[in-house]
Amino acid sequence: MTESPKKARVPQSQRTATMRYRLAKAAFEVIKDVGYANFRTSAVSKQAGVSQGAQLHHYPTKNDLTLAAMQYAYEQSNSIFTRNISAFRPDHDPVDAAMKDAEDFFMSDYFTVALDILMAGGKNEELRGQQIQLAVSSRSLVEKAWIDKLVDLGWEKELAEDILNISFCLVRGYVVKMLISENPKQYRRLVQRWKSMVSSAVTLD
Repeated sequence: MTESPKKARVPQSQRTATMRYRLAKAAFEVIKDVGYANFRTSAVSKQAGVSQGAQLHHYPTKNDLTLAAMQYAYEQSNSIFTRNISAFRPDHDPVDAAMKDAEDFFMSDYFTVALDILMAGGKNEELRGQQIQLAVSSRSLVEKAWIDKLVDLGWEKELAEDILNISFCLVRGYVVKMLISENPKQYRRLVQRWKSMVSSAVTLD
């Protein structure tokens, strides 16, 4: 009688990482669906399909789950950024590429959830400090990568920093405005006007 082959044992570290990812994603989904104001930790284990004991083992507090959800949001958005910047070629319009990448983040659920968490954490100084650190460390990598691309194309570094920051502010500002009213036509007009201004500034320099 032939013995069936034994299944390879999954390392504990991998099982832990898988469970933490599963819970972080579930926390993100719950906040996306109900908003941070209505966020209850009991809903996370149900969303993830695991016991509450397993949840408490990996993320003992609401703050832990909140940061995990935020971390998940930035990790997912950064994977999109990696794809976008990898697709960039020297003959592409760099401002257009950077702004489209900004739209992929700021107009996504990842930014909406991260912003919701960040705004709601204002009265908890420890949590807010951790949130800000996470947001800055994540987005600074994105901004630096795009600035480096502009510098590689021959742009002066300070100009590259200014153009990128204003470009991102334009996208981010419109997204915040969308909370009150949307005007996609106006937004596209502003984007085109801004790119024309950038083109003139770069040519003059």
